[in-house]
Formats: sequence, structure tokens, C-alpha cells
Amino acid sequence: MNVRVALTGATLLLVALTTKATTLTFDDLAPGTTLSTQYAGVVFAPNAFAGSAPGGDWATNTDMTVVSATGGDVGALGTPSLVSGNLLRSFTGWTNENGNPSFRVSFAAAVDSFSADFAGVDTPADVRLFAFDGTTLLGIVAGSSTGQFTLSFAAPRITSVVVTPGDFLDYVGVDNIRYQGVVASVPEPGTFALMAFGFAALAWARRHARKRATNC
Repeated sequence: MNVRVALTGATLLLVALTTKATTLTFDDLAPGTTLSTQYAGVVFAPNAFAGSAPGGDWATNTDMTVVSATGGDVGALGTPSLVSGNLLRSFTGWTNENGNPSFRVSFAAAVDSFSADFAGVDTPADVRLFAFDGTTLLGIVAGSSTGQFTLSFAAPRITSVVVTPGDFLDYVGVDNIRYQGVVASVPEPGTFALMAFGFAALAWARRHARKRATNC
């Protein structure tokens, strides 16, 4: 019984670290919003790539407008579509882009997986995820079929991901950005009490074990 109580206290120490999965659907943002810092711990920045490398001819005015998937400011998304509600990138913004679009998603705390849904794809090889740990490129994944698909990347530590949603000639909608990482959580007051009890029980068990050893 004493060992069980002590193990309970030790197990509760692990409660402070949890794996958190988050999905950004953009449905909580009004159409017409320019995506940037609306989500805590995440920063969206346009024009992650510049000049001719890697891939060449990068836009300096990548569209970051949130639009309705059922509105008139989107391209053909596919049926049934992976994307719904609101999505990122407007049709009007795409027609004004001056090169291949790119944007970076940066995380205040590193994550270990990232994925996004893409729809309306005509040039799948140009729809890519570039995952980074700081300035170190961890890997690249690219689309392999037209229409719509999900791209995913996993690694122990991802601090940012550059998304290239197609080339200059291809309108691609982006939705359902998902990421997951280990985060520190604050236990509830009741959990703190259980942890304190566990520590006390562990200390008592140790003292009791020493006393028995001395008496023997």
C-alpha cells in the first residue's frame, strides 16, 4: 500500500508535461482578415523565401487573406472538399501575386509535428512544406497529385515551417493547419493537493523503511 501511494505521488509529477494538439481552421477569424499574429504562440509571416532559391521567382506580396470557402473569392476547391468554413488565400490576392507564394509559420515553443490541407491544386510538386529547427532545414515534403491533399511532417523539434502553396499560375487554398508539441500545463488545485499528499507519503515510506532497517 505504501509503495502504491508513493508511486502515485511520483506519477503525478509527470502531469505537468502534456502533449497538446492544435488545429487552426481560421473559422474564428472574419473573412478579409490578414493572417499574422491572431493565434497565441504562432506567427504567420508572408514571403518566407526571396529571390531565385530555393525554387525560384518568389513573390514579394504573398496573399495572407482569410476568405470563406463558399464565397466568390476562391478557386475550384474539389468535391467533397478537404477545406471548409474559412481558409487562407483569396483568389483576388492570388491574381495580384508577383511570383511563387510562400509563408512561414513560426512557433514560440517547438512542435514535433505539422500538417496542412491544400485544395484546388494543379501543380502538386510546388505545394511543399519546409520544416526548420532554427536555421537548420529538417526536411521537405511535396504534393504528388492534383486536386486536394494533406501534407505532414514530423521531427523531434520544429521551430518553423515554410509553406509554398503552389506556383505563380496555380490558386491553392490552405486550411486546417495542425501542430503538436509537448507543453507545460498548470495542474488544478486538487492535483497540487494530490501531489503534496504523494510527496508526504513517499517521505513517510522512506522514514518507515529506515526505522525498520535500524530495528533489525
